[in-house]
Amino acid sequence: MSLPRYRQLAAALRADITEGRYGVGDHLPPEMELCQIYAASRHTVRDALRLLREAGLVQRRRGAGTTVIANQIAPSFVQPLGGPETLTQYAREAKLIVRAANPRALTLAEAERIKAKPGQTWLVIEGVRRATSEPVAVSSLFVPLEFAAIVTSLEGWNGAIHQLIARDFGVHTRRIEQEIAAETLDAATARTLRAEKGSAGLRTLRRYFDARDNLVLATDSTHPSGRFVYAMTYRLDG
Repeated sequence: MSLPRYRQLAAALRADITEGRYGVGDHLPPEMELCQIYAASRHTVRDALRLLREAGLVQRRRGAGTTVIANQIAPSFVQPLGGPETLTQYAREAKLIVRAANPRALTLAEAERIKAKPGQTWLVIEGVRRATSEPVAVSSLFVPLEFAAIVTSLEGWNGAIHQLIARDFGVHTRRIEQEIAAETLDAATARTLRAEKGSAGLRTLRRYFDARDNLVLATDSTHPSGRFVYAMTYRLDG
């Protein structure tokens, strides 16, 4: 079965980039010119450019056209789907860069999402996780005020936040709930992730509970497509 036309075009443009026809910093021809060169529709050209952008090869900006930013596809961050130890690996390898950390009342949507009381005040940490040259996630972390002092230890911490809570307060996580959903990136998230508004993303929500089933931490992260992969291996008996 032959590839769809937009994938064929993306492969041709990718070859032009990797072979040096278009170098890093160069602009690709405008959409209408690409339509003429490759006898393709504008819709096909836009889908092909979207694949190049998701692969981290080009960047598209309104009024500035399509610029080549890399000549090789950057590796995706791969996280195994397994036990709690894989979450520790993620926290260690995808370092959290804190952009803001403030106590504030939860919005109704936030409270419903993390299963907390609306209007309750929590420490809300906003940040970006990086594991490669590109950001792999924007993250919001919700910490009960009784553990808010961890904010002074965040810089330089090379582990999971629930481990920091355990270290500083002796409260250990005993259960983790995780939800994974596909969605499109809004303008603000796309801008932070250096992605295109409306492109595909992967959103993960984790709730951490202690031995008494109290919520001690919640994390809400959105990953851009093409830069983050969940991996799982199944072993069949017999």
